[in-house]
Amino acid sequence: MLPLPVVALFARKSIRDVRSWLLPVGAYALVSGLLVSVIAGVVMYWQLEFAEPTMGFTYRMLSSVALFILALPLINLASAAARLSTRRKDARLSGLRLVGASSWTLRALVLGEAISQAVAGVILGGGLYALLVPLLGQLHVDGRQVGAVAMVLPVPAILLCWLLLVLLAAVSSALGLRRVAISPLAVRTRRDVPSMHWIRLAIAVVAILAVVALWRQFINGPEIVVAMVACGLLFGVPMLAMSLAGPWIVGRSARRMQRTARTPERLIAARTLLADPRAAWRQLQSVVLLAFVAVTVGGGLAVMAQGQGQPGVEHLVTDMRTGAILTVLYGFFTVACAVLIDQMASIADRREVWANLHLLGMPVSSIDRVRRLTVTRPMFALLLVAVGSAVIVQAPVLGAGVLFSPVSVAGAIVVATLGVAMVPLASRLTSRSLATTVRAPAVAQDL
Repeated sequence: MLPLPVVALFARKSIRDVRSWLLPVGAYALVSGLLVSVIAGVVMYWQLEFAEPTMGFTYRMLSSVALFILALPLINLASAAARLSTRRKDARLSGLRLVGASSWTLRALVLGEAISQAVAGVILGGGLYALLVPLLGQLHVDGRQVGAVAMVLPVPAILLCWLLLVLLAAVSSALGLRRVAISPLAVRTRRDVPSMHWIRLAIAVVAILAVVALWRQFINGPEIVVAMVACGLLFGVPMLAMSLAGPWIVGRSARRMQRTARTPERLIAARTLLADPRAAWRQLQSVVLLAFVAVTVGGGLAVMAQGQGQPGVEHLVTDMRTGAILTVLYGFFTVACAVLIDQMASIADRREVWANLHLLGMPVSSIDRVRRLTVTRPMFALLLVAVGSAVIVQAPVLGAGVLFSPVSVAGAIVVATLGVAMVPLASRLTSRSLATTVRAPAVAQDL
């Protein structure tokens, strides 16, 4: 059993520190509401009766592709919420270790707090999902409104989604504790971050070229084969390639910014990115996928628009366009929420660093610029690679799309630009929190 005095000390500090539980609970509520609404949308396509039965397969395949695309942003958002619930506990755990608490006791306390925050958050997320149901019910599919009833998931399915999020919170908390070692004398240590090797970029380039070759082999095959291969080749393989090359690209971008820095803000931002390029990549990897999707789908829809008047597909192109816009914007909104959560946690994690820079004479506006540069600089570098990869993979389709329907391609660019703009906006929304944290007087970490 856990020692009651130790539990009381830990609980008292947690309850008193409102930010330590309010942000994680809100983050879990957000990811719960978004996750359940996405699952409900996919299930709706699989249960809907279509005027043309042969079109059912096409709609269901497209909904599965949309779920595949949104899976990564939702996982990143859930992981950000889970990481947030385990951050900023080092000092409190060290104090408990110093008064005699065992390592097992510390792990049990952190896991228990993370799980309780996740449970509270997912239940509140049910209210967010209830608010989204009437809005999503206004969508039109196959020429008719789907209705709010079609967007309601069965209770067991909702409970299963909640259970998965709670398990993710527990696993993430346990993995986070493995990176922090607290000795009996309350000495905290963390592992160093290894450097990124160029071989990651080489593997990514080979994977992209393989996608180009394979896609051109399958593009004239049977429809079902093309659909299944397209889902895996066009999105899965490039993302696996970027997962290898992404941290290396972030590191190279940061080194270049360090060499060419003309202001203290850029130099500090570069050093911050070089300290952990994988963290910056985890935060922004969904942006790469969504930008790739926006370019690919934009070109495809531009080509398909030529057959919009054919019998049986009069609603398909319109529905695909609506679904693509919602998928991309929904995904970027999810990424922006994850960035917002990570930035709030980063402000708390590095508050001593920011406060010391302010004491040395750096204005709060300059500190805020440092923090925003750690998001925008790697994001633009990754976007350049993602868009370039999409253009290489989909060169024939994009060329035909620009020729046949330049308005559709321009619309895809506008939607992608609006989505990308959400990310730096989310970072700016935390500026007031940074100012409050930097200017707050230093207080002792009590138990």
